[in-house]
Amino acid sequence: MATPEPQDISLEAGGTQVRLRWTPVAGDWELGSEPDWSRLEGIRLVGATFEDGATLGVAAVRPRDARGHGDDSVAARFVDAEGLQITPSDALVSVEYDPAREPRRIGIEIWPDADSPPLRIAADREPAEDPRPVSSRQFVPMTFRRDGIAGRGAYETLRQG
Repeated sequence: MATPEPQDISLEAGGTQVRLRWTPVAGDWELGSEPDWSRLEGIRLVGATFEDGATLGVAAVRPRDARGHGDDSVAARFVDAEGLQITPSDALVSVEYDPAREPRRIGIEIWPDADSPPLRIAADREPAEDPRPVSSRQFVPMTFRRDGIAGRGAYETLRQG
């Protein structure tokens, strides 16, 4: 199995380009450059690795004045246990928040192609000993599951700082 190389991903939202870099081996995201925050409400990033060796990356960029997640520009990548990379035709991310507005649970559906059923992935926030300070980059450790296979990763929210 070949090791997947890091990928540069560009998303357009609110009339501006957001450049990101996803590292499949670790499921990590980096900003390629500072986005034009005057046109964006935020960037949501999901990265996870699974016990079978599969990895997941999802990025959602929300333009300022968006009415909901339907206005987001979304990119998803999935590398299965054999190293086969899938660039889905569509992806949806749903987030459930607790009363303190901290992400509690996420649900992800990715369609490998338009005619196939979605791959469903869920995650729950890991218990935190101390409250996490809210800053321009909020990192929430999550426990993932996909078809009975456990994984670990994070849900990140980036906002103008």
